Amino acid sequence: MAPDLDEAAAMEKGAAIANSSFQALSTALQAAMKQGGPVHAVEFCSLNALPLTDSLSMVHSARIRRTSERWRALRDAPDAEEMKVLRDLDSAWNDGKEGGTLKPILKVGSDSVAYYQPIFITTPTCLKCHGKVGDGLDSAAHASIAQLYTWDKATGYSLGDLRGMWSIRWAR
Repeated sequence: MAPDLDEAAAMEKGAAIANSSFQALSTALQAAMKQGGPVHAVEFCSLNALPLTDSLSMVHSARIRRTSERWRALRDAPDAEEMKVLRDLDSAWNDGKEGGTLKPILKVGSDSVAYYQPIFITTPTCLKCHGKVGDGLDSAAHASIAQLYTWDKATGYSLGDLRGMWSIRWAR
């Protein structure tokens, strides 16, 4: 039998991992955007986002992923549990019960803890890679996305939209 888990501490740990992961990825993408615009940021992300989250996973002894029902890379497609959480978040968001203030979710298993934190489109910069063509997403960036991510479903968003979630899992 697994020992009791301090859920408040687990929520803090999940939030800290999600926030540090977001900060690392955001900082790198902002630098890429500044260096060469949205096309360069798309290319940078295609080469560096996964290695960056993998290295953070090692640092935190956790599996760190970004996932969505509308994923960009096939490797980011949700597993069955993640899909259920995404649908619950999407339903709550669409029902307007919680609006843009959806809370993170903690699921405690017998051998692991899963923390899910919603990701929203919060700035016009997000739309440079996830917006609508002609409305935030320029045609060159869209062409680069189509070339690098043949399975892409991650465009067409507007400011404030629920983009997906951080999925963070660690052993108990």
